[in-house]
Amino acid sequence: MFISIQFSRKTIVYSMKTALSFGIIFLFALLHSNIIGQASEKLISNYLVEHKIDLKLTETDINNWSVYDSHISEKTGIEHLYIRQNHQGIELYNAVATIAIKNSAIIHFENRFISNVSGKINTESPKISPKMAIQSACNHLGIQNTTKIKLKEKVKENYIIFKGGNISLENIPVQLYYFPTDLDIKLVWDLSIYLPSKKHWWSMRVDAQTGEVLDQVDWVVSCTFESNNTVDFSVSTKKSIPSKSSLSLAPALPPGTDQYRVYGIPTESPNHGPRSLIIGPADTIASPFGWHDDNGVSGAEYTVTQGNNVRATEDINNNNGVGFMPDGGVNLNFDFPLNFNNTPVSNQSAAITNLFYWNNIMHDVYYQYGFDEASGNFQGNNYGNGGIASDYVYAEAMDGGGSNNANFATPSDGNHPRMQMYLWTAAVNPYSLTINSPALIAGQYYTTGASFGPSLPTTPLTGNLILVNDGSGSPSEGCSTLINASSVSGKIALIYRGNCNFTQKVQNAQNAGAIGVIVINNTSGSPINMGGSAPTITIPSIMISDVDGALIVAQLSNTVNASIQGSTGQQIDGDFDNGIIAHEYGHGISNRLTGGASNTNCLGNAEHMGEGWSDWFGLMLTMQPGDSGTEGRGMGTYAKGQLANGAGIRPTPYSTDFAINPSTYSTTNNTATISAPHGIGYVWCTMLWDLNWALIDRYGFDDNVYSGSGGNNKAMELVIEALKLQPCSPGFVDGRNAILAADMLLNNGANQCLIWNVFANRGLGFSASQGSASSRTDQI
Repeated sequence: MFISIQFSRKTIVYSMKTALSFGIIFLFALLHSNIIGQASEKLISNYLVEHKIDLKLTETDINNWSVYDSHISEKTGIEHLYIRQNHQGIELYNAVATIAIKNSAIIHFENRFISNVSGKINTESPKISPKMAIQSACNHLGIQNTTKIKLKEKVKENYIIFKGGNISLENIPVQLYYFPTDLDIKLVWDLSIYLPSKKHWWSMRVDAQTGEVLDQVDWVVSCTFESNNTVDFSVSTKKSIPSKSSLSLAPALPPGTDQYRVYGIPTESPNHGPRSLIIGPADTIASPFGWHDDNGVSGAEYTVTQGNNVRATEDINNNNGVGFMPDGGVNLNFDFPLNFNNTPVSNQSAAITNLFYWNNIMHDVYYQYGFDEASGNFQGNNYGNGGIASDYVYAEAMDGGGSNNANFATPSDGNHPRMQMYLWTAAVNPYSLTINSPALIAGQYYTTGASFGPSLPTTPLTGNLILVNDGSGSPSEGCSTLINASSVSGKIALIYRGNCNFTQKVQNAQNAGAIGVIVINNTSGSPINMGGSAPTITIPSIMISDVDGALIVAQLSNTVNASIQGSTGQQIDGDFDNGIIAHEYGHGISNRLTGGASNTNCLGNAEHMGEGWSDWFGLMLTMQPGDSGTEGRGMGTYAKGQLANGAGIRPTPYSTDFAINPSTYSTTNNTATISAPHGIGYVWCTMLWDLNWALIDRYGFDDNVYSGSGGNNKAMELVIEALKLQPCSPGFVDGRNAILAADMLLNNGANQCLIWNVFANRGLGFSASQGSASSRTDQI
């Protein structure tokens, strides 16, 4: 037999003649681990005794706890431990302490223990059974339980697993816990139900006395990519589609014959660059046997889009099964045609290949920074490197369960997460104006529409442009009958905003024979939506900014030809928006690393920053050489039908420039325009994005995202380490402090002032207060 043993991430494959040899090695490793564990637990016990008063804990509180997760970070040598408080052997929900140990000393301690537990317990005996708890949960969720709840396994006293039946896609584990409330600590049954729709995987706390559902957290994070209603992107919006490199940045994997035609890292989407044929992209450290292995022996087990890190398949019918997977043959050649003029299903081989590639990229890149097997990453086979195996990602392309969205379900270590990527309905085209000639100003321009007149045409309306003249003192405002009607007839009219209603301007142009109207804004900033009502108007009209208008008018001495076109109506496949794929995978990273891999309930509080980390993960892997922090980066621009420089799906694009993105910590208090959790996450990502660029300013940018030494690499190191260090149910101050602590541990504090300045610049300085992390409106 072959056994893969890893020392310092260098994999050595040994041929063992008998399983006994492996047993001896395993026993040695287990004994060594137990010795380390006992020493660490002794350190923790001593620490709790010494700091009992500071932590406001009683003698009983500090004597009743157990370690439920631990691992050693390869990069730092730090042992991360997660301990949970208990009472009479029953654990307290999210009463967790997060601890870091190095050189036999506790170097970081975050406390979420509950004070005076024994005085707050409401009961020690349940009145309702585990089956009754499941029934109560079903009633709460509106589930019609048509099958008998059947026992699968009794793991131990007060921990039972039931079959999912028609209630849940997965088995239903039910365990007795204590749940802290504002008034007391209640005995509850903790259980999880994965709805057959796959839209929710509820982790629930059911009162063990009354059957009331006291708390629930959804392990399926639906990203709800909202429409952007508040953007003020006041820069010139004329920009051609950029031509940027999409070369793979991964070290070569000999012999590296597997190949994938995809929008390769760092290309964000089809709008950001062309597809490339990427050969041998698997990282030798993170995926030592390639992307199609799952037994740890040289040679692929799969010729389809399945391997140790992910199984990518279509789920058009939303039947939760294994659908079509493209086959690369024995040579693993995943080079498939792509034609966006066809329906998405016609491109499914290319789409699924892209989804498979980017899930593996996320796995391999963030492995380098500490999201590895021991810390709870997603792998079928952990190759002897710790953690719990059998949890590669189920990635579902063109999922039929929804639209205009995506989601990621993150259960505890050892259970499969699921990524669902949906199709997007075509949005109104925000770049509906294309200048065809002259070449000097050719390209697509940001536009807004009108509430009157017909919808913009799905086929291009093309014509030469003409500036109107109404013979008044402001002749180009078109407020009176046009005196150059013969020139306007059959052309697209240019009209400046001002002095009369939009409907009057467009009606005058239509009366003169114009086939369409472009209104030029007369104030700085973005164009606005044109209001009004006029049933007699039959030609389309749009508005452009004053800056773009000046560019066009300056060329009117030549012939300026343009086209106006609205949405084509074709659906957009989210499987090609790599920023969204990375965002979804990022939920898995932050949920597994915060509070330990076996506890994925630590990001359910009101001020949590899960959406922010996910946006940031996507931004980091789609950075290009030559980018700058001040330029606006929109999230999800491709899926929303925008161009590469579009405003995206957040309140503003991400930028270090306050003129583009003015958000500060106080913005999170604004419940009217900043949503939860997405808007809150947007503010956190804004700060992380600033941090990334401050580090790049100091250390430079390195396009080797695997092992580079640039500021972007240092930012990724800090964020991953901070996720491990921060407490369960963190707020912004907790997140900031964890990054400061990570810098102390990784860099001996070399960047402390830089980090403080970055956060203070966005209102999260020394005197900022998060209040309760369970409230989103008490921040200072």
